[in-house]
Formats: sequence, C-alpha cells, structure tokens
Amino acid sequence: MTIEERPLAAGDAVTRRPLSLNEEVWCALDQGDVLGVFGLRKIVASGWRLRGPLDVPTMRLALADVVARHEALRTVIVRDPEEPHVRVHAAGSAELDVVDLPAPADEAGRDRRAHEFLNAIDDAGRCDPARVPLLQATLGRFDDEDAVLVLVTHHAVSDAWSIHLIMRDFAISYAKRRGLPAPELPRARQYGEYAGWQRQSCQGPLADEAREYWRTRLAGGKFLTLPTDRPRQPDSPPVYSVYRFVFDEELVSATTALARSVHSSPFMVLYACFNLFLHNRTGARDIVAPIFTSGRTEPEFEQTVGPLFNLLPIRTDLSGCETFADLVRRTRTALLEAYSYELPFSEIAAVADPELMHESMTDVNGAATGFESFQYPQELEAGMIGDVHYAGLHRRLISSDDTSEILDGNLWDFALDPSGDMVGAVKFNGLDFDQATIVAMIDEYRELLRVSVNAPDSPLARP
Repeated sequence: MTIEERPLAAGDAVTRRPLSLNEEVWCALDQGDVLGVFGLRKIVASGWRLRGPLDVPTMRLALADVVARHEALRTVIVRDPEEPHVRVHAAGSAELDVVDLPAPADEAGRDRRAHEFLNAIDDAGRCDPARVPLLQATLGRFDDEDAVLVLVTHHAVSDAWSIHLIMRDFAISYAKRRGLPAPELPRARQYGEYAGWQRQSCQGPLADEAREYWRTRLAGGKFLTLPTDRPRQPDSPPVYSVYRFVFDEELVSATTALARSVHSSPFMVLYACFNLFLHNRTGARDIVAPIFTSGRTEPEFEQTVGPLFNLLPIRTDLSGCETFADLVRRTRTALLEAYSYELPFSEIAAVADPELMHESMTDVNGAATGFESFQYPQELEAGMIGDVHYAGLHRRLISSDDTSEILDGNLWDFALDPSGDMVGAVKFNGLDFDQATIVAMIDEYRELLRVSVNAPDSPLARP
C-alpha cells in the first residue's frame, strides 16, 4: 500500500497509559490552566524556509501523517488529583494556516522577514494542552515557491529535539505524497514505550549506583540564584522576554581551540566560564547550577517525539582552581560524571537534600539560571527532500519583550553557527529582570570568556 493510499487513522479508541516520570514532574508543578507548566504559552516553536513547489492540500495531508506517526502529538495529560494519567487519541486531520507575506525584492530582506514571521508566532503562540492534535503549523508565503513554515507544539508533549524530527518527517511525507523520491522514515518508538522504558531503567543495581552518586554529590548543595531587579511575583502571570546576541568568530575559534587542547567540548568551556561568571557575581565557590540535556540516553528513542529533555544539577567546587584551564578540567570532570550517572531529574531530586531546590523556589529576590547548548538532530539543518529545499531558521537574532514561556527562572542557550560564530539567547521573566540587566550579564560573560580562553593559564579573571 502506498503512502497515498494508507489510511491515516491509528485506531478508533482512545487509549490510556500511566504517566512517564517527566510527566509526573509536570503534574507536580501544575498551577492550573493559566500559570505554570500547562499554560497556553508553554510552547516550542521553530521555523524553516521552504523553496520549491508548495501544494497546500498535500502539505495538510503530510502534517496529518506526522500526527498519525507520533502518538505524543495526540496525547493529553489528564490532571486527575486522584489518579493522573495520559489519554492517547486516535489520529485525525491537522490544521495548516496560510498567510501571504510581503515579498522583499532582495534575499536579505526576505530572510529578515522570515525571522520576523517566526518571532511573531513564537510571541503570540498559544497551544491548549487539552486539545489534540498538539501540533500547529503556519505557512507564510512569499510566493508559490518560497515560504516559511513554522511549527508549534506544547512543551508538555514535545521538546526542541522533537520538533526537528516532526519537520523532517513532514518533509519526507510531503515528498512521497507527491510521488517523489525521498529517504525512508526510520522506525520511531512511541513516547508511551519510552515511559515504560524510563521507569524500568530506574530499577536495578546501575540505577541504585547512580542514585548513590547523586545523593553524595549533592549533599549540602543548593541551586545558586542570581539577584533579581525587584521582588518576584510568583502569583502573577510571567512576562517572558528573550535577548538574542552573537559571539564573534574569533572568540568562538579561541573557545574551540582551548576545548581541543584540554580534551573538552566547547560546551564544557562555555559552562566553565558560566561557573566563573556565577562566582564573580555571587562570591560562591561551591556552585550548583542546572543544565538541560536531550534526555535521549538510549539510542532506541532518538527518533521519539515527546518531552524527553532532562535537567541535571551540576555541582562544581572552584576551590583550588588557580587558572581557567584548571576550572575547565574541573568542570569537565563534573559534567562527565553527571552524564555517566544521568537519571530523570525527579529521581535525582528524590535522593537530594530538600535544600537543593528550596531557595530557588522560595527566594523572592533571586532566580535560578539554567544553561544549555541547543540540541537537535542534524538531519534537516539544510538540504533538499523531494523537490523542496529546507533550511532551518536557527540563526535567530531578533529579541522580544513578550514571548513564549519556560518553566521558571532564566535560561541561557548557545548554538554554534555554520558561519563560524555563535548565536545565543537568554530567556527571562521581565517581571523579575530588566533587559538592561541581562545585557550587562552577557557583556560581562563575553568579556570573561574572551580573557579566559586567550590566557587559560593566567590567574582566573576577576571583576
């Protein structure tokens, strides 16, 4: 049976399954339909430039194929106080909104308009986690063969890695529905299978060893917070902003060169500098700060769409680090140990001291700051599938003062760009911080990094 003939429905009945450990965390943080993790603005948005024949009815069918392929996009978390659970709905149609965009004559103008379009959807996007399918698509057309496709999912059923899988699967399905050669889709395990594997993986001697590592590693530690510009308002809807910036090619080259010389990754060097930044800002030497990982420790689930992302509390003691090279080595050790003992954050929190998160959750004058390097599969960075060229809009440089929300606190995000420089973003609650404060933080961090990577054996840079 060809893809054109294959029925879309995955089944008529709604099925029920237990929560994954990640979904349990979401339910534990539930603050209702407006505030918190189930709010309409807890979305993941990403965009691609499409050049080639664009057949809107066939695009809608390809999106429906993706919804049928990935049960997470048909999943609703039922927040029953007595027995929270998941309901997976049958496959159905998918919506695609089409907007005609003004078409600047020059390519630079179109590229900027494409990014403005993505930003506008990210800023205004709303996704109800109780309504399926949890995939929204908007096509902004410059003309019949040049457009921007923006995909939006709710974070309760997706993550940054997942949305790239969704786009790749759409591109392949679109080509095949039009009778064009395209790669075969790899087997995709469902998120429900991941939920079962995740629970099973947290049993047994290896999991017990990992718990003991985290119990010992985090004993007496607590997440470090940065002072806010004004007292936090936990009962008010947040107003998240994003500040975007670029680190130049010279700084990136020096960072990667130092990483190679000390057998580290660029992320390890960036995170070491983040530790130094936190030390200089707070005076703390014993630093616990969260990083985010893809959570895809099992290769079987690399093709799975769902909220697999994970948080790891990284503890780094700066005592005895005389130079930045010392600090990079110390940070590298802390990160490699954490990766090797990775458990779902709920399992880590269960064995850590209650003080680990107490201050970050109750301090009205401080906010925790997460750190990550943007992670996604590289299969659809840019290239032809069928007769359409797809290019990700990853080089996002337009800041916004009211955009989609994150769980809480601040999040620093870095991504090496194919051009050789590095694009970064800080997402923060504008009720807690002024943008000028965030800009000053990044300027300070940039200068710390520049001084440190160019003289790694000199004494640690101080304010």
